[in-house]
Amino acid sequence: MSLFEDGGAVDVAPEDAVVVAHAFMQRLRAWAVDREIPKLTERLAGDATVADAVKLQQWTTWRDFVEHAMAELEDGTLDHWFTSER
Repeated sequence: MSLFEDGGAVDVAPEDAVVVAHAFMQRLRAWAVDREIPKLTERLAGDATVADAVKLQQWTTWRDFVEHAMAELEDGTLDHWFTSER
């Protein structure tokens, strides 16, 4: 059973929501940095294919996006996403 409940009421303090979102993004980044990027880099060092090169570019772009979003969480740029002041 999934922890997600569609339409469920969210009663989380904005400060807690930001911490949870940041922790989730850290896990997303780790997946790219620790698993996907090294795997594709190793594959490209041996038997390179265009598809692998494209996937590596996609994963590095994903990593960069997640890092950018994490920085915006850290500096408060996205605070308004977590409050009723949208």
